[in-house]
Amino acid sequence: MGERSCMVSVVIPAYNEEATLPVCLEALRTGTRLPAEIIVADGGSTDRTVAVAESLGAVVVPNPGRTAASGRNTGIQRAKTNIVAFIDADCVPVAGWLEAIERRFAQGAIDGVAGKVMPRTPRNACEGYWNHLAWEVIMRFGDEPSAIDARDLSHSVITASCAWRRKALERLQGFDEWFGNNAEDIDLTWRALDAGCVLVYDPAVAVWADGALTPREVRRKAFRNGVSSSKLQKRYGGRVSYDPSIYRLLVANLRRQTGCDMPDLERQELIWHLLGKYAGSIRYGVVNV
Repeated sequence: MGERSCMVSVVIPAYNEEATLPVCLEALRTGTRLPAEIIVADGGSTDRTVAVAESLGAVVVPNPGRTAASGRNTGIQRAKTNIVAFIDADCVPVAGWLEAIERRFAQGAIDGVAGKVMPRTPRNACEGYWNHLAWEVIMRFGDEPSAIDARDLSHSVITASCAWRRKALERLQGFDEWFGNNAEDIDLTWRALDAGCVLVYDPAVAVWADGALTPREVRRKAFRNGVSSSKLQKRYGGRVSYDPSIYRLLVANLRRQTGCDMPDLERQELIWHLLGKYAGSIRYGVVNV
């Protein structure tokens, strides 16, 4: 059991997470620090998510908006502490996760800290592929602390593992619910930088994460990433955005000249990412191809 309670509230948005939530909550309950409170914002789960959360000591609050952004905002409003940490229901914090958050905020006048996401041992080849893509190609987590001082997709305060000072969240008016489940954490990071907030990355604020287990999950996540890029372009970019690297990778894949050891899965990921970009372009009035 944790040595003592810290002044950090932990917020977890959840929807039908009865399979993964118990491991996350148990890790929070047995770390080197205990959270002041664990808030699970439930988006109308139809499984045993609520019962599981309550049985493991979490406070469950309804999330009428049902998205990750609205769930986190609901948690912020409910939180009683000056520091609010965020983790996903399918992630597992390392034993010193809360202690590292507490220590980082005690060391200086910062507004937010981003943590490290580490892939757990893949259960199959599909998950191994996605873990490499998500956490080593798209996102790149270093082994040393560093400042976050520029709009960079791969260096943002990702809500799978992060914490914010409550005053900063209130000043920024929380997560923009227009983003829903698409890059809402990246948008918050960029708005925070524009507002002059001090953000840092600390690899000690680490969690273990699962990946996509099936080609269908890879397609779904790739499509969502494509939609996210269109939303970010709508808010921060110009009218037209063209990324030739995706097409070069796709052509190389079709010619079987790619270095990927799972060419069919890579092809599906690239195609569905592009489909997400096209769908987002139509929906949000941009040209993101």
